[in-house]
Amino acid sequence: MNMNHIGKFEMREIINEFDATLIRLFGVNMLDAAINRYEALGACSEFHCPRKAAEISGLRRGFSLQAD
Repeated sequence: MNMNHIGKFEMREIINEFDATLIRLFGVNMLDAAINRYEALGACSEFHCPRKAAEISGLRRGFSLQAD
Protein backbone atom coordinates (compact mmCIF):
# COMPACT_ATOMS: atom_id res chain seq x y z
CA MET A 1 0.00 0.00 0.00
CA ASN A 2 1.68 3.19 -1.14
CA MET A 3 0.73 5.94 1.29
CA ASN A 4 1.34 8.67 -1.30
CA HIS A 5 -1.75 7.66 -3.24
CA ILE A 6 -4.36 7.61 -0.50
CA GLY A 7 -6.43 10.52 0.66
CA LYS A 8 -6.93 11.76 4.18
CA PHE A 9 -10.38 10.17 4.49
CA GLU A 10 -9.13 6.79 3.29
CA MET A 11 -6.21 7.09 5.70
CA ARG A 12 -8.66 7.82 8.52
CA GLU A 13 -10.66 4.69 7.61
CA ILE A 14 -7.48 2.60 7.70
CA ILE A 15 -6.53 3.98 11.13
CA ASN A 16 -10.07 3.42 12.45
CA GLU A 17 -10.02 -0.20 11.24
CA PHE A 18 -6.59 -0.74 12.77
CA ASP A 19 -7.71 0.73 16.12
CA ALA A 20 -10.99 -1.22 16.15
CA THR A 21 -9.11 -4.46 15.48
CA LEU A 22 -6.68 -3.78 18.33
CA ILE A 23 -9.61 -3.22 20.66
CA ARG A 24 -11.43 -6.34 19.49
CA LEU A 25 -8.39 -8.65 19.63
CA PHE A 26 -6.43 -7.30 22.59
CA GLY A 27 -8.74 -4.96 24.50
CA VAL A 28 -6.43 -1.95 24.03
CA ASN A 29 -6.58 0.98 21.66
CA MET A 30 -3.70 2.54 19.76
CA LEU A 31 -3.00 5.05 22.54
CA ASP A 32 -2.78 2.35 25.22
CA ALA A 33 -0.64 0.19 22.93
CA ALA A 34 1.67 3.17 22.25
CA ILE A 35 1.23 2.82 18.49
CA ASN A 36 1.13 6.10 16.59
CA ARG A 37 -0.55 6.68 13.24
CA TYR A 38 2.70 6.50 11.29
CA GLU A 39 3.58 3.11 12.78
CA ALA A 40 0.07 1.85 12.06
CA LEU A 41 0.20 3.05 8.45
CA GLY A 42 3.65 1.51 8.04
CA ALA A 43 2.36 -1.83 9.30
CA CYS A 44 -0.65 -1.59 7.00
CA SER A 45 1.68 -0.90 4.11
CA GLU A 46 3.77 -3.94 5.04
CA PHE A 47 0.87 -6.37 5.45
CA HIS A 48 -1.61 -4.79 2.98
CA CYS A 49 -4.46 -5.21 5.46
CA PRO A 50 -5.31 -3.10 8.54
CA ARG A 51 -6.71 -6.09 10.44
CA LYS A 52 -3.65 -8.27 9.91
CA ALA A 53 -1.36 -5.30 10.62
CA ALA A 54 -3.12 -4.64 13.94
CA GLU A 55 -2.91 -8.30 14.93
CA ILE A 56 0.82 -8.53 14.17
CA SER A 57 1.54 -5.15 15.80
CA GLY A 58 -0.27 -6.19 18.98
CA LEU A 59 1.56 -9.49 19.14
CA ARG A 60 4.90 -7.75 18.56
CA ARG A 61 4.13 -5.46 21.51
CA GLY A 62 3.59 -8.48 23.73
CA PHE A 63 -0.21 -8.38 24.03
CA SER A 64 -2.09 -11.65 24.22
CA LEU A 65 -5.25 -12.36 22.27
CA GLN A 66 -8.45 -12.10 24.27
CA ALA A 67 -10.75 -15.08 24.52
CA ASP A 68 -14.23 -14.37 23.17
